[in-house]
Amino acid sequence: MYPEYDNQLEAGNLVYEDIERTSDIQLPPVMNVLLFAVWIVICLVGFAVIFLAKRTMAGIAIIAVPTFIGMVIKPTFALCIMMLVLPTGAGIGVEEKFSLDRGVGMAVAVSFLLNLLITRPRLRIRNKALWVLMAYMLWVSLASLGGSYFALELRRAFTVFQLVALVFIVYWIVETNSDKTYLWLLRAYVVGTLGTITLAFITGAAIRAVESETEARYAATLGRAINANMLAGLAVMAFLAAIYLFVRDRNIFGRLVYLIAIIALPAMLLKIGSRGAIIALAFTLFSPLLFVRQVLRRPFLAAMLLLVIILGSLSAGWLVRERELEAPVAQRLTDINRAREAFDYRMTINKQAVKSATVRPLGTSYSGWFERTGLLHFPHSDFFLLLGIYGLPGGLLFLLFVILMFRTVRRIPLGPEKLYTRAILTYLLVIGMNNAFVFKKFYWTFWALVMAGERIGVLYARRKEQASKTYSEETSDSAIAPEHLVSVLGAE
Repeated sequence: MYPEYDNQLEAGNLVYEDIERTSDIQLPPVMNVLLFAVWIVICLVGFAVIFLAKRTMAGIAIIAVPTFIGMVIKPTFALCIMMLVLPTGAGIGVEEKFSLDRGVGMAVAVSFLLNLLITRPRLRIRNKALWVLMAYMLWVSLASLGGSYFALELRRAFTVFQLVALVFIVYWIVETNSDKTYLWLLRAYVVGTLGTITLAFITGAAIRAVESETEARYAATLGRAINANMLAGLAVMAFLAAIYLFVRDRNIFGRLVYLIAIIALPAMLLKIGSRGAIIALAFTLFSPLLFVRQVLRRPFLAAMLLLVIILGSLSAGWLVRERELEAPVAQRLTDINRAREAFDYRMTINKQAVKSATVRPLGTSYSGWFERTGLLHFPHSDFFLLLGIYGLPGGLLFLLFVILMFRTVRRIPLGPEKLYTRAILTYLLVIGMNNAFVFKKFYWTFWALVMAGERIGVLYARRKEQASKTYSEETSDSAIAPEHLVSVLGAE
């Protein structure tokens, strides 16, 4: 079923990483721990300078310089830092020109290129979806040449180039390093989400967002407001990661953190008030019921899923019972007529995207959408947005990418990785029918983790198979052979 991995097993390479060159600069374990401890101390000093000495720029410099050096030494560390700040969206920044999230993204790219020159890791790109993304990027670049506003089209094309490059970087690093990297990335993201939400309440950013929102919705992380639907997507990604880590991670303290996330994030999702995100999450959690036979083969995972649903429901139920939801948010979530109106309006835009694609098969261009359709909004759907803006080539390339991602998840052995990647795929597709996230960093980061999840799932399956085989051999070796038992009994 996995011929590439079977060939490696026949060659005696039981662990996949043994035949790959890691992108990290290899250091002794003691040195890794020492460097990490030194980095933590330096960061604490930097935060003390920022909050106690009130020297913001000096504190940022103290933290940033050693952090970037660590990124160059270990791209896995760079990715962890990126996942740690990813939940901020673009929340911490100087006006709207620069933010922590964007700065760390740039640092990841630069550190990866510098490290690539040093380590030159070998990578065989097995997932065809990556080549589809390359074609998508090239088509967007060509389509941008015909736009009415060339500078705007060029910026949008550069955004797509950055996002595709991010997918390659995440995939490359996870593929060429230990499977522990996968766990560390998700740990950093869960901690970053909880930390960001906590700091938003401590600093009052969440309260300011509620006051500035007409519907009293939570739509801020830190520093300034962001789109509420994006914040809901960030929270759900952390919720799904916490479920996976609770099953896979054996660390007791870690499981306590994941349990907090499993209980707290559904409540936060209600406060955000994103109807599409809540519906998509509900569909994602109950989608395993469509694969009853597979779920029953892993009763522990089925029990865990049921526990998560119960905990999330209790958290949300408590919030509603205690009337902790602001009245406008509660009305937004329960008003069927408003939901129907919003749905009808979005369907009207989606129909216009289809009509536009038939009239202009090559697309309207990003800047030409409004003047050529007469609408005030872009389509609130990933597929219809690309179909309308970039025409039939853009829509078909996205559709082909989704099909290849389905095949990727299908190839993963049944286990936590398969259920987790299927949950990501399900959620992104369902939420993508109601909102457009194709120009968001977190969206493509988790698609890259779905791709990398195939290798991680196979690794765990192989290790389990090898452990079972070794146990069987040891048991058979320790048992008394029947003929020897007969001779012994005869001698007695």
